[in-house]
Amino acid sequence: MTDIVGETISNALKICEPSSFEVNKLKTIADKTKAIVTSYNSPKIVSVILGGSFAKGTWLKKDADIDIFVKISPSTSFEEFDDLAKRIGFKSLRRYRPNLRYSSHPYIEAFVRGVRVNIVPCYDVEKGKWKSAADRSPFHTQYVMDNLDEQKRNQVRLLKKFLKGCRVYGAEIATSGFSGYVTEVLILKFGSFRAVLEEFSNINAPKKKHVISIEKANQDIIKTFDSRLVIIDPIDPRRNLGAAISAESIGKFVLASRSFLERPSLGYFVKSQRNTKYSKYANDRLCRNLLVIEFCYSKRSPDVIWGQLKKSLNALSKRLELADFKVIRSACSTDEKKLAVFVFLLESLKLWSYRERIGPEVLMRDAADNFISKNWDESILMWIDDDMRIRNLLRRKEIFAKPYLNSVLTEHIKSSGITTGLMKDIERSLQIYTGDERKIKGIARDAINKIIVKELIL
Repeated sequence: MTDIVGETISNALKICEPSSFEVNKLKTIADKTKAIVTSYNSPKIVSVILGGSFAKGTWLKKDADIDIFVKISPSTSFEEFDDLAKRIGFKSLRRYRPNLRYSSHPYIEAFVRGVRVNIVPCYDVEKGKWKSAADRSPFHTQYVMDNLDEQKRNQVRLLKKFLKGCRVYGAEIATSGFSGYVTEVLILKFGSFRAVLEEFSNINAPKKKHVISIEKANQDIIKTFDSRLVIIDPIDPRRNLGAAISAESIGKFVLASRSFLERPSLGYFVKSQRNTKYSKYANDRLCRNLLVIEFCYSKRSPDVIWGQLKKSLNALSKRLELADFKVIRSACSTDEKKLAVFVFLLESLKLWSYRERIGPEVLMRDAADNFISKNWDESILMWIDDDMRIRNLLRRKEIFAKPYLNSVLTEHIKSSGITTGLMKDIERSLQIYTGDERKIKGIARDAINKIIVKELIL
């Protein structure tokens, strides 16, 4: 019997594996750039090493980054550490228009002959004695290099390409997906791309943690993790690699895994519009219930702005819910330069003028008396229902979502839950409009497409 899944995987590998020309080009760029960084003279620098997918041999065809880790003496203060990282990066890559980027600390990025090169600082520490978030990375690189053979490297490539096709690849906050290192750990655990998909497609443990660990996991440590997917870092058993992966990304991968194994297709390895279905009728109707907040912000790194946006989006969603505006879906987006947007799909932009409040049972004397005395004057109606509970009807304070949210973001922004870093930006350039008030374009359209386009996961 023909193994269609196996044949599809074999064909997919052809679009994942880099050519010998690309391998040689990347090696030339990596060696040259590393030599430049190594030539930087500072007594604080212990060594310079290559890291990331290039060093591990797991990068994708026409999609490679080169990470150069600068190991700095652990005696260096955090202030000196950050300053030295910037000086090394900018001086080494000055010919290539370097940019300052931030993750947990600053690093320098530039494009050398079309290839992204990142110069990342880390402390030269012993295993387990981490001082910065990047300190584990050299250990990750060495661990993968020691344990992945050529066959498994290609399996990693297949998994990365599949995750990209599902739009759930990348550890950055904007995606909250599966990192490159996670894909490598999964292949080391299960042995092949197909086996990883079979593992995720068979997850069937409602409200339980799904634990993946190469070595035997410590159950006491696992109890401290609160994510549904727990992936133990083999370099640091107290670290859960699954914590950074959103529930949405996990769900998409699970459904895509099931779907691929049932109906294999090369389309899963191509990031296209395969996963979406556009309905003009549904789009036009839903747009009437969209509330859009648009503003400009002062320049900052992508990771910082995405973190601020996602935290603020959750806060505003809660504010809307507290005012009884039911949020069906919400999304945020940015051009990572100066524009940002929040979009909310609401059950209704206008509420009934009255709202019902349910009180205690009549037989709970003290509570019932207290409820009546507090609500009598404001109540339009008050009655006892079939469960012997006291109910009343009150006039709503907020009926329209748009003016309510405008009030939250102008008069009450300090208590809105918006991150401090965005408050001045919003106050300076706030625009609020509904989906049918103007022609929607740009990043607002991108954000809206995230929540009103039907996803064909199966």
